[in-house]
Amino acid sequence: MTDYLRYYLCSLVVLAGVAGFVLGGWWMWAGVGTFFVLAGLDAVSRPDHSLRRFRYPRLADAPLYLHCVLMMALYAAFAWRMQAGLGVQGTVPTVLVLAGAVASLVWLNAVPNVPVAHELMHRKDWLSRGLAKFISAIFADAHRDIPHLYTHHIHFDTEADADYAPRGTSVYPFMWRCTKRNFEELLVATRKRRDVTGAGLWSPRNFLFWEFALLLSIPLAVGLYGGPLAGALTLLAQISSKFFLEALNYIQHYGLVRVPGSPTRLHHTWNHLTWIDRTIGYEITTHVDHHIDPDLRFDQLVPHPDAPQMPNLFVCAVSAFIPPLWFARIAKPLLKDWDLRFASPQEQQIAREANRKAGWPDWLDEVEAAPAAAMAGA
Repeated sequence: MTDYLRYYLCSLVVLAGVAGFVLGGWWMWAGVGTFFVLAGLDAVSRPDHSLRRFRYPRLADAPLYLHCVLMMALYAAFAWRMQAGLGVQGTVPTVLVLAGAVASLVWLNAVPNVPVAHELMHRKDWLSRGLAKFISAIFADAHRDIPHLYTHHIHFDTEADADYAPRGTSVYPFMWRCTKRNFEELLVATRKRRDVTGAGLWSPRNFLFWEFALLLSIPLAVGLYGGPLAGALTLLAQISSKFFLEALNYIQHYGLVRVPGSPTRLHHTWNHLTWIDRTIGYEITTHVDHHIDPDLRFDQLVPHPDAPQMPNLFVCAVSAFIPPLWFARIAKPLLKDWDLRFASPQEQQIAREANRKAGWPDWLDEVEAAPAAAMAGA
């Protein structure tokens, strides 16, 4: 029963945002406040290597579909609050409360919304795929399933993947580069569809039309009820969420390398296996098993403690926005360990070249030179 209940934590997180908008005033910070609560819980959360056991998979799916309803409730509550009044007086309190509202939307658009969208886009039925597109539009990327399913899962850990962050890259240029490349891949898919169907780029029969129609329908609906400012803030939150999503992408494969076309091995992704990370991410952080078999449901994924591990997701997310901290305390030490303990000889050669391009030390050469130096000293 515990396994069935654990994922309702994601529902509670969104409900905190809904309640904050209903209550108004300073409570409008409640949604983003869950970030700090979860980060604190994650800091004391133990590694969780247990298997999920569901006798009734449809019952296990209930919080996934509930989430889609709650996200609509979140934006309905925001629109209502903007129309009814914020519940504070004065310029400074108003600005601060609105900042809290946008921050709450951005955070909840990303977590737990992105993990739910990710799980649903991997399903085969039309309802799940359709809902994935709708809630992906909430973070301004309705057709993320196209580059994710048909490029990322084929080319991950290589330069051919738009989501790949090479060594030495900081999160800020990566967020823009990743956004640009994923949109370019959507354009390629749109042109291929046009060639097959004869539909124009902006035809309702093509991807591009629905990409922007879904994106703009949300701020339009919010703005019609809550007013122009509500609509504008919704659009701001959507776009900000898009870049925050790319920051999360930045972490997941950072600096890892793989020989193009080679089979997926346990060492080809980073993993975050605390109880909080696995739960709030719908097992997306049980990462390598998802890449080994992308068709597995979230509850079927097997954690691999022997695969490369990163610190908890919240530590990594915050550190990524502080590049010196990210490189010194997380990226370089973990990648050095990966190169020395996990990488194949071919991958070590790719990693060595990646380190050279990044201006990083050649720790593989240092290790190879150590025995020779010891023998010379003897």
